[in-house]
Amino acid sequence: MTISSYKHLGGKHPETATIRNVLAALGVKAPHTGKPFSEEMLFGIGGGLGIGYILWEFKKYESAILAMAFQNKWNYPVKFTSNLCKRLGITPVFKETGGQGLGEQQLKDALRAGIPAIAWVDHAHLPYWFLPEHYKGCWGWIVNVYGYDEEQNTFTIDDLGKRAFTLTRAELVATRGRIPSYKNRLLLLSPPEQIDLAGAIKAGLQDCVDYLGAKSDSFALPAIEKWAKLMTDTKNKKGWPVVFKQRRGLFSTLCSIYEGIELRDTGGGGMRGMYADFLTEADTVLKQPPLKKVAKQYRKLGQQWSALAESCLPDNIKPFKDTKALLVQKYDLLRTQGDNGLREVAKLSTKLDALEHKCEKDFPLDDSKVAALFSNLQSRLFEIYYAEEEALAKLRESLRMVEQLE
Repeated sequence: MTISSYKHLGGKHPETATIRNVLAALGVKAPHTGKPFSEEMLFGIGGGLGIGYILWEFKKYESAILAMAFQNKWNYPVKFTSNLCKRLGITPVFKETGGQGLGEQQLKDALRAGIPAIAWVDHAHLPYWFLPEHYKGCWGWIVNVYGYDEEQNTFTIDDLGKRAFTLTRAELVATRGRIPSYKNRLLLLSPPEQIDLAGAIKAGLQDCVDYLGAKSDSFALPAIEKWAKLMTDTKNKKGWPVVFKQRRGLFSTLCSIYEGIELRDTGGGGMRGMYADFLTEADTVLKQPPLKKVAKQYRKLGQQWSALAESCLPDNIKPFKDTKALLVQKYDLLRTQGDNGLREVAKLSTKLDALEHKCEKDFPLDDSKVAALFSNLQSRLFEIYYAEEEALAKLRESLRMVEQLE
């Protein structure tokens, strides 16, 4: 039982790739192109950019991970999804239940009705990602389920790759149920009767301006400034010289920055390139030249974020260079090969685990070089913060011009 109309697989960002691929399967076309929506357009309509910074320490496992966020409403993922749907004229139908049995029945009912199901899951419980055991339950993920084989008792999964993944019933039940607050959540969509694309774009632009422009140092641009200050703060318990005094967790944190900006779910450059593509496409609908100029600023910001990621694992340090190469290979296989690449992904993951274990025990930089690394990252973060503030001001000004012409 596979939904035959489900042809589009893969994407850059779970929240937008899932919706794009389901809408394509439902035959929904973008009014301005007559083709399926681009993921970038949906990203912008949903509210576009955000920022977030949380440093988690796992003292039991002598590791740490920096959880970064680049999406609007990243701290309210259901709100982002709901806003996107409603701006497109879609009434989102969420199915939630604390019972695994009912949750599975809701999923199978949707598939039997020919509706692909958007499912909230625990990232580390997806076996094909080969993530460390202690990451289970730490952060969520979103995938599409569009097929079920009753004989094999397996489900077909679309998870940002050009080819599908297969999960056993037990695996899917486990990953859907691991984070209790998700309540085995599913999102089911239906085609909208009419789409006010210009109105949806304007709402998304306003949401982005409001969210990034807030005063919060956790959920808005001040979070970048806070992060920059912590890079060399020797008194704050969350300052990097304090947290990583013994180097415990430093390697895994640097890796998580590189992955979070470049590989995991942003399309590279901390989603700034995606947003630049949205602004360029939005200009064809709103016909506002200033949007193209702002797009150039966000494209440059994407390059700055990428440079920050590269600086976390400099190529002149062999273990760092080797780690980046292995991570790129792993993500490339996951994005292109689906189930066919999992044997090689497992080998790469084993090598990555070994490198992490080695570098955590014997970090490859001495005290002076660590201090220099932190100082370099701080300088880059301050530059990014100022550039983000400037780009946001230009975006706010462009939105004001759009409203004046109405």
